Amino acid sequence: MTAFLPHLDPNPRLRERRLGRRRRRYRFNHTHVSPLAIIDRVPQKERFGFAWLQRVARQVSSVLRNRMMLEGDSRSALRIEKQYRMLRRILQTRAAYYASALRHFVYEALIFRPRDETSLRPEALEDYATLFRAIGLPPVRDDLHDDRTFAWLRIAGPNPLTLRRVAKPDDRFAVTEADFRQALPDDSLEAAGAEGRLFLADFAALAEVEPGDFPCGQKYLYAPLALFAVDRVRRALLPVAIQCSQQPGPESPVFTPADGYNWLIAKTIVEIADANLHEAVAHLARTHLLMEPFVIATHRELAEAHPLNRLLVPHFRGTLAINEAAWRRLIADGGAVDRVLAGRIESTRRLAADGVRQFHFRDGMLPRVLGGAGIDDTDILKTYPYRDDAILHWNAIRQWISDYLAIYYPADAAVQEDTELQAWLREIASPDAGRLNGVGPEDGQTLTGLTDILTMIIFTCSVQHAAVNFPQYDIMSYAPRMPFAAYAPAPTSRTGANEADYLAILPPLNIAEQQMEIGYLLGSVHYTTLGAYGSKHFTDARVHGSLAAFQARLKDIATTIEERNGLRRPYTCLAPESVPQSINI
Repeated sequence: MTAFLPHLDPNPRLRERRLGRRRRRYRFNHTHVSPLAIIDRVPQKERFGFAWLQRVARQVSSVLRNRMMLEGDSRSALRIEKQYRMLRRILQTRAAYYASALRHFVYEALIFRPRDETSLRPEALEDYATLFRAIGLPPVRDDLHDDRTFAWLRIAGPNPLTLRRVAKPDDRFAVTEADFRQALPDDSLEAAGAEGRLFLADFAALAEVEPGDFPCGQKYLYAPLALFAVDRVRRALLPVAIQCSQQPGPESPVFTPADGYNWLIAKTIVEIADANLHEAVAHLARTHLLMEPFVIATHRELAEAHPLNRLLVPHFRGTLAINEAAWRRLIADGGAVDRVLAGRIESTRRLAADGVRQFHFRDGMLPRVLGGAGIDDTDILKTYPYRDDAILHWNAIRQWISDYLAIYYPADAAVQEDTELQAWLREIASPDAGRLNGVGPEDGQTLTGLTDILTMIIFTCSVQHAAVNFPQYDIMSYAPRMPFAAYAPAPTSRTGANEADYLAILPPLNIAEQQMEIGYLLGSVHYTTLGAYGSKHFTDARVHGSLAAFQARLKDIATTIEERNGLRRPYTCLAPESVPQSINI
Protein backbone atom coordinates (compact mmCIF):
# COMPACT_ATOMS: atom_id res chain seq x y z
CA MET A 1 0.00 0.00 0.00
CA THR A 2 1.34 3.43 -0.98
CA ALA A 3 1.61 5.97 1.85
CA PHE A 4 -0.11 9.37 1.55
CA LEU A 5 -0.58 12.31 3.83
CA PRO A 6 -4.35 13.04 4.17
CA HIS A 7 -4.50 15.97 1.74
CA LEU A 8 -2.77 13.91 -0.98
CA ASP A 9 -5.00 10.84 -0.81
CA PRO A 10 -6.87 10.40 -4.14
CA ASN A 11 -9.88 8.90 -2.33
CA PRO A 12 -10.39 10.84 0.92
CA ARG A 13 -13.95 9.61 1.45
CA LEU A 14 -12.89 5.95 1.43
CA ARG A 15 -10.03 6.83 3.76
CA GLU A 16 -12.42 8.44 6.26
CA ARG A 17 -14.91 5.53 6.08
CA ARG A 18 -12.14 3.07 6.87
CA LEU A 19 -10.98 5.20 9.78
CA GLY A 20 -14.56 5.26 11.07
CA ARG A 21 -14.73 1.46 11.06
CA ARG A 22 -11.46 1.24 12.97
CA ARG A 23 -12.63 3.75 15.56
CA ARG A 24 -15.52 1.40 16.28
CA ARG A 25 -13.15 -1.56 16.73
CA TYR A 26 -10.46 0.24 18.74
CA ARG A 27 -12.13 1.87 21.74
CA PHE A 28 -10.57 3.20 24.93
CA ASN A 29 -11.50 1.76 28.31
CA HIS A 30 -10.48 3.44 31.58
CA THR A 31 -11.64 0.73 34.01
CA HIS A 32 -9.57 -2.35 33.10
CA VAL A 33 -6.48 -0.87 34.82
CA SER A 34 -8.10 2.21 36.33
CA PRO A 35 -7.61 5.04 35.46
CA LEU A 36 -5.27 4.20 32.57
CA ALA A 37 -6.22 4.07 28.90
CA ILE A 38 -6.53 0.42 27.80
CA ILE A 39 -8.19 -1.14 24.76
CA ASP A 40 -11.80 -2.01 25.56
CA ARG A 41 -11.66 -5.26 23.59
CA VAL A 42 -8.70 -6.56 21.62
CA PRO A 43 -9.66 -6.89 17.93
CA GLN A 44 -9.16 -10.31 16.38
CA LYS A 45 -6.37 -9.11 14.07
CA GLU A 46 -4.40 -7.94 17.14
CA ARG A 47 -4.49 -11.31 18.89
CA PHE A 48 -1.51 -13.66 18.96
CA GLY A 49 -0.75 -15.51 15.75
CA PHE A 50 0.14 -19.17 15.49
CA ALA A 51 3.89 -18.55 15.08
CA TRP A 52 4.01 -16.51 18.31
CA LEU A 53 1.98 -19.14 20.16
CA GLN A 54 4.38 -21.85 18.99
CA ARG A 55 7.40 -19.85 20.14
CA VAL A 56 6.01 -19.28 23.63
CA ALA A 57 4.58 -22.79 23.93
CA ARG A 58 8.08 -24.23 23.46
CA GLN A 59 9.12 -22.38 26.62
CA VAL A 60 5.95 -23.57 28.36
CA SER A 61 6.94 -27.15 27.55
CA SER A 62 10.27 -26.60 29.33
CA VAL A 63 8.40 -25.27 32.36
CA LEU A 64 6.15 -28.35 32.38
CA ARG A 65 9.15 -30.66 32.05
CA ASN A 66 10.90 -28.85 34.90
CA ARG A 67 7.79 -29.28 37.07
CA MET A 68 7.56 -32.94 36.18
CA MET A 69 11.16 -33.50 37.26
CA LEU A 70 10.58 -31.68 40.55
CA GLU A 71 7.47 -33.69 41.33
CA GLY A 72 9.26 -37.03 41.14
CA ASP A 73 6.88 -40.00 41.23
CA SER A 74 3.84 -38.19 42.62
CA ARG A 75 0.36 -38.13 41.14
CA SER A 76 0.92 -34.53 40.14
CA ALA A 77 3.90 -35.63 38.08
CA LEU A 78 1.68 -37.98 36.08
CA ARG A 79 -0.82 -35.22 35.40
CA ILE A 80 1.92 -32.81 34.38
CA GLU A 81 3.51 -35.47 32.18
CA LYS A 82 0.22 -35.86 30.30
CA GLN A 83 0.08 -32.10 29.75
CA TYR A 84 3.70 -32.06 28.63
CA ARG A 85 3.27 -34.89 26.14
CA MET A 86 0.09 -33.36 24.73
CA LEU A 87 1.81 -30.01 24.26
CA ARG A 88 4.82 -31.63 22.59
CA ARG A 89 2.55 -33.49 20.15
CA ILE A 90 0.77 -30.26 19.23
CA LEU A 91 4.07 -28.46 18.69
CA GLN A 92 5.36 -31.25 16.48
CA THR A 93 2.32 -31.13 14.19
CA ARG A 94 2.86 -27.41 13.33
CA ALA A 95 -0.82 -27.25 12.36
CA ALA A 96 -2.47 -23.85 12.74
CA TYR A 97 -5.82 -25.36 13.73
CA TYR A 98 -4.26 -26.17 17.12
CA ALA A 99 -3.96 -22.44 17.85
CA SER A 100 -6.72 -22.48 20.49
CA ALA A 101 -5.05 -25.37 22.33
CA LEU A 102 -1.69 -23.61 22.27
CA ARG A 103 -3.33 -20.41 23.49
CA HIS A 104 -4.77 -22.35 26.44
CA PHE A 105 -1.34 -23.71 27.40
CA VAL A 106 0.30 -20.29 27.08
CA TYR A 107 -2.33 -18.44 29.10
CA GLU A 108 -2.40 -21.11 31.80
CA ALA A 109 1.37 -20.74 32.09
CA LEU A 110 0.84 -17.13 33.17
CA ILE A 111 -1.07 -18.32 36.25
CA PHE A 112 0.81 -21.53 37.11
CA ARG A 113 0.22 -22.40 40.74
CA PRO A 114 3.08 -23.45 43.03
CA ARG A 115 3.23 -27.13 43.80
CA ASP A 116 2.16 -26.54 47.38
CA GLU A 117 0.36 -23.59 48.97
CA THR A 118 2.16 -24.17 52.27
CA SER A 119 5.41 -22.39 52.99
CA LEU A 120 8.31 -24.66 51.98
CA ARG A 121 11.29 -23.04 53.68
CA PRO A 122 14.85 -23.66 52.43
CA GLU A 123 17.30 -25.48 54.64
CA ALA A 124 20.27 -24.14 52.70
CA LEU A 125 20.89 -21.69 49.87
CA GLU A 126 21.57 -24.60 47.53
CA ASP A 127 17.89 -25.59 47.73
CA TYR A 128 17.06 -22.76 45.30
CA ALA A 129 19.49 -24.08 42.70
CA THR A 130 17.81 -27.49 42.80
CA LEU A 131 14.62 -25.94 41.41
CA PHE A 132 16.33 -25.61 38.04
CA ARG A 133 16.14 -28.92 36.15
CA ALA A 134 14.92 -28.58 32.56
CA ILE A 135 15.30 -24.82 32.95
CA GLY A 136 18.94 -23.74 32.94
CA LEU A 137 20.35 -22.16 36.11
CA PRO A 138 21.58 -18.61 35.36
CA PRO A 139 25.22 -17.89 36.25
CA VAL A 140 24.19 -15.09 38.66
CA ARG A 141 23.89 -17.71 41.41
CA ASP A 142 27.69 -17.71 41.73
CA ASP A 143 28.30 -14.21 43.10
CA LEU A 144 25.59 -13.36 45.62
CA HIS A 145 28.09 -11.93 48.13
CA ASP A 146 30.05 -9.86 45.64
CA ASP A 147 29.67 -6.08 46.10
CA ARG A 148 30.84 -5.34 42.56
CA THR A 149 28.07 -7.51 41.15
CA PHE A 150 25.54 -5.73 43.38
CA ALA A 151 26.72 -2.40 41.95
CA TRP A 152 26.85 -3.78 38.39
CA LEU A 153 23.15 -4.70 38.60
CA ARG A 154 22.31 -1.03 39.09
CA ILE A 155 23.86 -0.17 35.72
CA ALA A 156 23.28 -3.39 33.76
CA GLY A 157 20.45 -5.14 35.57
CA PRO A 158 16.69 -5.28 35.05
CA ASN A 159 16.11 -1.72 36.30
CA PRO A 160 19.14 0.21 35.06
CA LEU A 161 17.89 3.76 35.68
CA THR A 162 17.64 3.93 39.49
CA LEU A 163 20.85 5.87 40.15
CA ARG A 164 21.18 9.63 40.35
CA ARG A 165 24.27 11.62 41.16
CA VAL A 166 24.29 13.46 44.52
CA ALA A 167 26.72 15.82 46.22
CA LYS A 168 26.07 14.19 49.60
CA PRO A 169 23.46 12.00 51.34
CA ASP A 170 20.40 13.99 52.42
CA ASP A 171 19.07 14.30 55.98
CA ARG A 172 17.25 10.95 55.78
CA PHE A 173 20.49 9.04 55.32
CA ALA A 174 23.02 9.58 58.10
CA VAL A 175 26.14 8.20 56.43
CA THR A 176 29.34 9.20 58.21
CA GLU A 177 32.91 9.40 56.99
CA ALA A 178 33.64 6.29 59.05
CA ASP A 179 30.80 4.44 57.33
CA PHE A 180 32.09 5.50 53.91
CA ARG A 181 35.63 4.32 54.64
CA GLN A 182 34.40 0.80 55.39
CA ALA A 183 33.98 0.45 51.63
CA LEU A 184 36.71 2.82 50.40
CA PRO A 185 39.34 3.18 53.15
CA ASP A 186 41.61 5.45 51.10
CA ASP A 187 38.85 7.85 50.06
CA SER A 188 36.41 10.20 51.77
CA LEU A 189 32.69 10.94 51.53
CA GLU A 190 33.32 14.65 51.15
CA ALA A 191 35.83 14.19 48.32
CA ALA A 192 33.61 11.72 46.47
CA GLY A 193 30.71 14.18 46.61
CA ALA A 194 32.80 17.15 45.52
CA GLU A 195 34.24 15.19 42.59
CA GLY A 196 30.84 13.94 41.38
CA ARG A 197 31.50 10.32 42.33
CA LEU A 198 28.50 9.73 44.63
CA PHE A 199 25.30 8.07 43.39
CA LEU A 200 22.07 7.29 45.22
CA ALA A 201 19.40 4.67 44.54
CA ASP A 202 16.23 5.88 46.25
CA PHE A 203 13.18 3.60 46.37
CA ALA A 204 10.83 6.15 47.95
CA ALA A 205 8.10 5.22 45.43
CA LEU A 206 7.56 2.03 47.44
CA ALA A 207 6.86 3.78 50.74
CA GLU A 208 3.08 3.66 50.22
CA VAL A 209 2.88 0.07 48.97
CA GLU A 210 1.04 -2.10 51.47
CA PRO A 211 2.85 -5.43 52.05
CA GLY A 212 0.78 -8.49 51.25
CA ASP A 213 0.35 -11.91 52.84
CA PHE A 214 -0.80 -14.05 49.91
CA PRO A 215 -0.45 -17.02 49.64
CA CYS A 216 2.20 -18.07 52.20
CA GLY A 217 2.00 -15.54 55.03
CA GLN A 218 3.29 -12.08 55.81
CA LYS A 219 5.60 -10.40 53.32
CA TYR A 220 7.80 -7.36 53.90
CA LEU A 221 8.75 -4.53 51.56
CA TYR A 222 10.89 -1.51 52.33
CA ALA A 223 11.79 1.77 50.62
CA PRO A 224 15.58 1.62 51.10
CA LEU A 225 18.30 4.11 50.29
CA ALA A 226 21.54 2.79 48.80
CA LEU A 227 24.65 4.92 48.37
CA PHE A 228 27.29 4.08 45.77
CA ALA A 229 30.63 5.65 44.97
CA VAL A 230 33.06 5.46 42.09
CA ASP A 231 36.50 4.35 43.22
CA ARG A 232 38.83 7.21 42.29
CA VAL A 233 41.63 4.80 41.28
CA ARG A 234 39.95 1.97 39.34
CA ARG A 235 36.85 4.04 38.45
CA ALA A 236 34.62 1.13 39.47
CA LEU A 237 31.18 1.63 41.05
CA LEU A 238 30.88 0.19 44.58
CA PRO A 239 28.14 0.16 47.25
CA VAL A 240 29.10 1.99 50.43
CA ALA A 241 25.98 2.22 52.62
CA ILE A 242 22.35 1.05 52.80
CA GLN A 243 19.37 2.03 54.94
CA CYS A 244 16.41 -0.37 55.03
CA SER A 245 13.54 1.53 56.64
CA GLN A 246 10.06 1.81 55.16
CA GLN A 247 10.23 5.52 55.97
CA PRO A 248 13.98 6.38 55.90
CA GLY A 249 15.23 8.80 58.52
CA PRO A 250 18.34 9.58 60.58
CA GLU A 251 17.28 7.18 63.35
CA SER A 252 17.44 4.12 61.05
CA PRO A 253 20.65 2.06 61.09
CA VAL A 254 23.12 2.45 58.24
CA PHE A 255 24.67 -0.80 57.02
CA THR A 256 28.13 -1.02 55.43
CA PRO A 257 30.33 -3.78 53.95
CA ALA A 258 31.80 -4.32 57.43
CA ASP A 259 28.50 -5.67 58.78
CA GLY A 260 28.70 -9.30 57.62
CA TYR A 261 25.34 -11.00 57.16
CA ASN A 262 23.57 -7.75 58.08
CA TRP A 263 25.18 -6.24 54.97
CA LEU A 264 24.10 -9.18 52.82
CA ILE A 265 20.55 -8.85 54.15
CA ALA A 266 20.60 -5.09 53.51
CA LYS A 267 21.69 -5.68 49.91
CA THR A 268 18.90 -8.24 49.56
CA ILE A 269 16.37 -5.67 50.84
CA VAL A 270 17.56 -3.33 48.06
CA GLU A 271 17.23 -6.11 45.46
CA ILE A 272 13.66 -6.79 46.65
CA ALA A 273 12.80 -3.11 46.34
CA ASP A 274 14.40 -2.96 42.91
CA ALA A 275 12.48 -6.05 41.76
CA ASN A 276 9.13 -4.58 42.84
CA LEU A 277 9.84 -1.19 41.30
CA HIS A 278 11.08 -2.90 38.15
CA GLU A 279 8.08 -5.16 37.62
CA ALA A 280 5.37 -2.61 38.43
CA VAL A 281 6.90 0.59 37.07
CA ALA A 282 9.99 0.23 34.87
CA HIS A 283 8.58 -2.81 33.06
CA LEU A 284 4.77 -2.97 33.19
CA ALA A 285 3.98 0.75 33.50
CA ARG A 286 6.65 2.45 31.45
CA THR A 287 6.84 0.09 28.52
CA HIS A 288 3.66 -2.02 28.23
CA LEU A 289 1.03 0.36 29.60
CA LEU A 290 2.72 3.55 28.41
CA MET A 291 2.61 2.36 24.80
CA GLU A 292 -1.00 1.15 24.80
CA PRO A 293 -2.59 4.60 24.16
CA PHE A 294 -0.26 5.10 21.18
CA VAL A 295 -1.33 1.76 19.70
CA ILE A 296 -5.04 2.54 20.06
CA ALA A 297 -4.76 6.13 18.82
CA THR A 298 -2.69 5.06 15.81
CA HIS A 299 -5.41 2.71 14.62
CA ARG A 300 -8.14 5.26 15.35
CA GLU A 301 -6.61 8.43 13.91
CA LEU A 302 -3.94 7.48 11.35
CA ALA A 303 -5.28 5.86 8.20
CA GLU A 304 -3.55 2.70 7.05
CA ALA A 305 -2.15 4.72 4.15
CA HIS A 306 -0.66 7.34 6.48
CA PRO A 307 3.18 7.27 6.50
CA LEU A 308 3.25 7.19 10.31
CA ASN A 309 0.85 4.26 10.44
CA ARG A 310 3.15 2.36 8.09
CA LEU A 311 6.12 3.23 10.27
CA LEU A 312 4.59 2.47 13.68
CA VAL A 313 2.36 -0.57 13.24
CA PRO A 314 5.24 -3.11 13.09
CA HIS A 315 6.35 -1.76 16.48
CA PHE A 316 2.89 -2.34 17.96
CA ARG A 317 2.31 -5.96 16.92
CA GLY A 318 1.38 -8.15 19.85
CA THR A 319 1.24 -5.29 22.36
CA LEU A 320 -2.52 -5.15 22.89
CA ALA A 321 -2.68 -8.94 23.24
CA ILE A 322 0.18 -9.28 25.73
CA ASN A 323 -1.13 -6.34 27.75
CA GLU A 324 -4.55 -7.95 27.96
CA ALA A 325 -2.93 -11.19 29.15
CA ALA A 326 -1.07 -9.17 31.79
CA TRP A 327 -4.05 -7.37 33.30
CA ARG A 328 -6.44 -10.32 33.01
CA ARG A 329 -4.01 -12.89 34.45
CA LEU A 330 -0.67 -11.72 35.78
CA ILE A 331 -1.87 -8.73 37.84
CA ALA A 332 -5.33 -10.13 38.63
CA ASP A 333 -6.35 -10.95 42.19
CA GLY A 334 -4.73 -14.28 43.07
CA GLY A 335 -2.54 -14.21 39.94
CA ALA A 336 1.18 -14.73 39.67
CA VAL A 337 2.08 -11.15 40.63
CA ASP A 338 -0.16 -11.36 43.70
CA ARG A 339 1.72 -14.50 44.72
CA VAL A 340 5.32 -13.52 44.14
CA LEU A 341 5.59 -9.73 44.57
CA ALA A 342 5.68 -8.12 48.00
CA GLY A 343 2.69 -5.78 47.89
CA ARG A 344 -1.00 -6.47 48.10
CA ILE A 345 -2.17 -6.80 44.52
CA GLU A 346 -4.39 -3.72 44.61
CA SER A 347 -1.41 -1.74 45.94
CA THR A 348 0.85 -3.10 43.19
CA ARG A 349 -1.72 -2.20 40.53
CA ARG A 350 -1.91 1.32 41.98
CA LEU A 351 1.89 1.57 41.89
CA ALA A 352 1.83 0.61 38.19
CA ALA A 353 -0.96 3.05 37.39
CA ASP A 354 0.92 5.85 39.17
CA GLY A 355 4.01 4.87 37.18
CA VAL A 356 2.17 5.93 34.01
CA ARG A 357 0.20 8.86 35.43
CA GLN A 358 3.30 10.48 36.94
CA PHE A 359 5.43 9.93 33.85
CA HIS A 360 6.19 12.95 31.69
CA PHE A 361 6.74 11.74 28.14
CA ARG A 362 9.23 14.36 26.96
CA ASP A 363 11.23 14.17 30.20
CA GLY A 364 11.39 10.39 29.79
CA MET A 365 13.45 10.57 26.61
CA LEU A 366 16.78 8.82 27.12
CA PRO A 367 19.17 11.79 26.73
CA ARG A 368 17.09 13.83 29.20
CA VAL A 369 16.90 10.97 31.69
CA LEU A 370 20.65 10.40 31.60
CA GLY A 371 21.45 14.09 31.88
CA GLY A 372 18.84 14.77 34.55
CA ALA A 373 20.17 11.99 36.78
CA GLY A 374 23.79 13.00 36.22
CA ILE A 375 24.68 9.58 34.85
CA ASP A 376 25.66 10.75 31.37
CA ASP A 377 29.22 11.69 32.40
CA THR A 378 31.46 8.99 30.93
CA ASP A 379 34.52 10.45 32.66
CA ILE A 380 33.00 9.65 36.07
CA LEU A 381 31.05 6.48 35.25
CA LYS A 382 33.35 5.06 32.62
CA THR A 383 31.43 1.80 32.33
CA TYR A 384 27.64 1.85 32.32
CA PRO A 385 26.52 -0.93 29.95
CA TYR A 386 22.86 0.05 29.68
CA ARG A 387 23.64 3.74 29.07
CA ASP A 388 26.44 3.08 26.63
CA ASP A 389 24.51 0.57 24.52
CA ALA A 390 21.07 2.22 24.74
CA ILE A 391 22.31 5.59 23.49
CA LEU A 392 23.70 3.92 20.37
CA HIS A 393 20.23 2.60 19.61
CA TRP A 394 18.57 5.92 20.46
CA ASN A 395 20.77 7.81 18.01
CA ALA A 396 20.33 5.20 15.28
CA ILE A 397 16.54 5.18 15.66
CA ARG A 398 16.41 8.98 15.71
CA GLN A 399 18.40 9.20 12.48
CA TRP A 400 16.11 6.63 10.84
CA ILE A 401 13.03 8.59 11.91
CA SER A 402 14.53 11.87 10.73
CA ASP A 403 15.33 10.40 7.30
CA TYR A 404 11.88 8.82 7.02
CA LEU A 405 9.98 11.99 7.94
CA ALA A 406 11.97 14.08 5.47
CA ILE A 407 10.42 12.04 2.65
CA TYR A 408 6.88 13.14 3.56
CA TYR A 409 7.28 16.43 5.43
CA PRO A 410 9.45 18.96 3.55
CA ALA A 411 9.08 21.55 6.32
CA ASP A 412 7.43 22.23 9.69
CA ALA A 413 4.35 23.62 7.93
CA ALA A 414 3.60 20.16 6.49
CA VAL A 415 3.59 18.70 10.02
CA GLN A 416 1.19 21.38 11.22
CA GLU A 417 -1.14 20.85 8.25
CA ASP A 418 -1.39 17.06 8.72
CA THR A 419 -4.91 16.76 10.13
CA GLU A 420 -4.61 13.08 11.05
CA LEU A 421 -1.32 13.62 12.88
CA GLN A 422 -2.78 16.49 14.88
CA ALA A 423 -5.87 14.40 15.76
CA TRP A 424 -3.56 11.56 16.83
CA LEU A 425 -1.65 13.85 19.20
CA ARG A 426 -4.86 15.30 20.63
CA GLU A 427 -6.26 11.85 21.31
CA ILE A 428 -3.10 10.62 23.05
CA ALA A 429 -3.28 13.53 25.51
CA SER A 430 -7.06 13.77 25.87
CA PRO A 431 -8.57 13.03 29.32
CA ASP A 432 -11.28 11.12 27.46
CA ALA A 433 -8.78 8.98 25.53
CA GLY A 434 -5.03 8.37 26.00
CA ARG A 435 -4.50 10.40 29.19
CA LEU A 436 -0.73 10.70 28.77
CA ASN A 437 1.34 13.58 30.15
CA GLY A 438 4.07 15.42 28.28
CA VAL A 439 2.89 14.74 24.76
CA GLY A 440 0.18 16.47 22.77
CA PRO A 441 -0.53 18.80 19.83
CA GLU A 442 1.92 21.42 21.10
CA ASP A 443 4.73 18.85 20.76
CA GLY A 444 3.93 17.95 17.16
CA GLN A 445 4.31 21.30 15.42
CA THR A 446 7.86 20.84 14.12
CA LEU A 447 9.84 18.08 12.46
CA THR A 448 12.23 18.08 15.41
CA GLY A 449 9.41 17.65 17.93
CA LEU A 450 7.75 14.91 15.89
CA THR A 451 11.10 13.14 15.45
CA ASP A 452 11.58 13.12 19.22
CA ILE A 453 8.11 11.68 19.84
CA LEU A 454 8.49 8.89 17.29
CA THR A 455 12.02 8.08 18.47
CA MET A 456 10.74 7.72 22.03
CA ILE A 457 7.89 5.44 20.90
CA ILE A 458 10.04 3.11 18.81
CA PHE A 459 12.88 3.09 21.37
CA THR A 460 10.41 2.15 24.14
CA CYS A 461 8.72 -0.57 22.08
CA SER A 462 12.02 -2.19 21.18
CA VAL A 463 15.18 -1.25 23.07
CA GLN A 464 13.79 -0.15 26.42
CA HIS A 465 11.46 -3.13 26.67
CA ALA A 466 14.32 -5.48 25.80
CA ALA A 467 16.44 -3.91 28.55
CA VAL A 468 13.81 -4.47 31.25
CA ASN A 469 12.23 -7.69 29.99
CA PHE A 470 14.99 -10.15 29.22
CA PRO A 471 16.84 -9.94 32.57
CA GLN A 472 13.72 -11.55 34.06
CA TYR A 473 15.28 -14.88 33.14
CA ASP A 474 19.02 -14.18 33.18
CA ILE A 475 18.96 -12.42 36.57
CA MET A 476 15.55 -12.49 38.23
CA SER A 477 14.54 -16.14 37.85
CA TYR A 478 17.03 -17.19 40.54
CA ALA A 479 15.21 -15.95 43.64
CA PRO A 480 18.20 -15.36 45.99
CA ARG A 481 19.76 -13.01 43.42
CA MET A 482 16.69 -10.74 43.27
CA PRO A 483 13.82 -11.90 45.49
CA PHE A 484 10.38 -10.48 44.81
CA ALA A 485 9.48 -10.18 48.51
CA ALA A 486 11.02 -10.45 51.96
CA TYR A 487 9.57 -13.02 54.36
CA ALA A 488 11.15 -11.68 57.56
CA PRO A 489 11.68 -8.12 58.83
CA ALA A 490 14.80 -6.13 57.99
CA PRO A 491 17.43 -6.02 60.75
CA THR A 492 17.21 -3.14 63.20
CA SER A 493 20.85 -3.22 64.32
CA ARG A 494 24.16 -3.56 62.54
CA THR A 495 25.28 -6.73 64.30
CA GLY A 496 24.13 -10.20 65.15
CA ALA A 497 22.72 -11.59 61.91
CA ASN A 498 23.72 -15.04 60.65
CA GLU A 499 23.00 -17.32 57.71
CA ALA A 500 19.67 -18.43 59.19
CA ASP A 501 18.52 -14.80 59.35
CA TYR A 502 19.50 -14.37 55.71
CA LEU A 503 17.61 -17.49 54.63
CA ALA A 504 14.55 -16.29 56.56
CA ILE A 505 14.37 -13.18 54.36
CA LEU A 506 14.26 -15.26 51.15
CA PRO A 507 11.04 -16.63 49.60
CA PRO A 508 9.65 -20.09 50.32
CA LEU A 509 10.79 -22.62 47.74
CA ASN A 510 7.35 -23.00 46.19
CA ILE A 511 7.13 -19.24 45.60
CA ALA A 512 10.72 -19.19 44.30
CA GLU A 513 9.66 -21.88 41.84
CA GLN A 514 6.91 -19.67 40.47
CA GLN A 515 9.32 -16.73 40.26
CA MET A 516 11.62 -18.98 38.24
CA GLU A 517 8.82 -20.09 35.90
CA ILE A 518 7.47 -16.61 35.19
CA GLY A 519 10.96 -15.16 34.81
CA TYR A 520 11.95 -17.90 32.39
CA LEU A 521 8.73 -17.69 30.38
CA LEU A 522 8.75 -13.90 29.98
CA GLY A 523 12.50 -13.48 29.72
CA SER A 524 13.41 -16.11 27.15
CA VAL A 525 11.04 -15.47 24.24
CA HIS A 526 12.53 -13.38 21.42
CA TYR A 527 10.02 -12.76 18.63
CA THR A 528 10.82 -10.39 15.72
CA THR A 529 13.97 -8.26 15.41
CA LEU A 530 14.42 -4.49 15.41
CA GLY A 531 14.82 -3.14 11.88
CA ALA A 532 13.44 -6.26 10.16
CA TYR A 533 10.29 -4.74 8.63
CA GLY A 534 10.09 -7.21 5.78
CA SER A 535 11.01 -6.61 2.16
CA LYS A 536 7.46 -5.66 1.12
CA HIS A 537 6.39 -3.54 4.07
CA PHE A 538 7.48 -0.15 2.71
CA THR A 539 6.24 0.02 -0.87
CA ASP A 540 7.50 3.58 -1.34
CA ALA A 541 10.90 3.18 -3.04
CA ARG A 542 12.08 6.44 -1.47
CA VAL A 543 12.16 4.72 1.94
CA HIS A 544 14.50 1.90 0.95
CA GLY A 545 17.75 3.84 1.13
CA SER A 546 17.00 5.24 4.59
CA LEU A 547 15.95 1.82 5.86
CA ALA A 548 19.11 0.21 4.50
CA ALA A 549 21.16 2.86 6.28
CA PHE A 550 19.32 2.14 9.55
CA GLN A 551 19.92 -1.58 9.21
CA ALA A 552 23.61 -0.91 8.52
CA ARG A 553 23.80 1.20 11.70
CA LEU A 554 22.28 -1.68 13.66
CA LYS A 555 25.00 -3.98 12.31
CA ASP A 556 27.62 -1.47 13.43
CA ILE A 557 26.00 -1.37 16.89
CA ALA A 558 26.19 -5.16 17.05
CA THR A 559 29.91 -5.03 16.30
CA THR A 560 30.49 -2.29 18.88
CA ILE A 561 28.63 -4.16 21.62
CA GLU A 562 30.49 -7.36 20.83
CA GLU A 563 33.80 -5.49 21.15
CA ARG A 564 32.68 -3.87 24.40
CA ASN A 565 31.69 -7.22 25.85
CA GLY A 566 35.24 -8.40 25.31
CA LEU A 567 36.44 -5.61 27.62
CA ARG A 568 33.68 -5.53 30.26
CA ARG A 569 31.41 -7.97 32.03
CA PRO A 570 29.15 -9.06 29.14
CA TYR A 571 25.85 -7.22 28.73
CA THR A 572 23.85 -8.75 25.91
CA CYS A 573 20.28 -7.43 26.41
CA LEU A 574 20.77 -4.72 23.81
CA ALA A 575 22.72 -6.61 21.17
CA PRO A 576 20.58 -5.77 18.10
CA GLU A 577 19.87 -9.41 17.31
CA SER A 578 18.30 -9.70 20.81
CA VAL A 579 16.06 -6.62 20.52
CA PRO A 580 12.54 -7.37 19.23
CA GLN A 581 10.61 -4.93 17.08
CA SER A 582 7.66 -4.64 19.49
CA ILE A 583 6.42 -5.40 23.00
CA ASN A 584 5.07 -8.87 22.33
CA ILE A 585 5.96 -10.82 25.51
